[in-house]
Amino acid sequence: MTTAALAAEAATTGGTFVEVLPLALLDTLGVSTIAVPVWFLLMPSGLRTGRVFGYLLLVAAGYLALGLVLLGTLSAVRADLKAAVDSPTGDKALAVVGGALILTALWYGFVRKERSGPGRLAHWRDRAVGPGATTAGLLTVSLLAVVLEAATVFPYLAAIGTLDRSGLPWASQAGIMAVYCAVMVAPAALLTLARLVSAHRVRRPLRRIDFWFRDNARENTAWLFALAGFLLLSQSSAYPKLLSLVGVD
Repeated sequence: MTTAALAAEAATTGGTFVEVLPLALLDTLGVSTIAVPVWFLLMPSGLRTGRVFGYLLLVAAGYLALGLVLLGTLSAVRADLKAAVDSPTGDKALAVVGGALILTALWYGFVRKERSGPGRLAHWRDRAVGPGATTAGLLTVSLLAVVLEAATVFPYLAAIGTLDRSGLPWASQAGIMAVYCAVMVAPAALLTLARLVSAHRVRRPLRRIDFWFRDNARENTAWLFALAGFLLLSQSSAYPKLLSLVGVD
């Protein structure tokens, strides 16, 4: 590869990284990347730093593996996927799925009843970082956190789309994806270090973060469903028809 080609690739890599970095910063606010680690740090039975760092490492590795799989899949099926979405059947599917997600958001935000008590969540925390925690329990909780949240982490999915369209070599895409996943868990790792060094000073801010996520979990989840539904619905031919029905040009 010539010097000019190397310089062009480096410029493209840098530009792509700058484009996806804000998305990675948004993903630091995810349930799996900050809420669950904070919850672990507030474990009543005491702090187990190694377990928390192990969880963060597994979450970052899980998102990296999923991202690499999605990048490989997108590059292989990009043309077929575009043709399917552009077809009449694909257009109807976008409208139906988008509308269903918006209805789910309304149900989740206004109809669904909250369950009381710690219940199963406390059980999973004990399995991951409690006194009797096991490696299998930590691995299970980490994988569940990634799998259950991945479909609603839209900055992460948008970053994968950006990398797929960048035209960069596979190694460069994988490298940016690895840095992206490291950024996702970096704030939680810093909080863990701060909790280890100065437990009394950090405990109150940790409780505030935990309370905020608890108080806003239902609303935030509803908004995620609504946003996903809107994005899908807006790509279908039904969207302008709906706008005309409500008098919006």
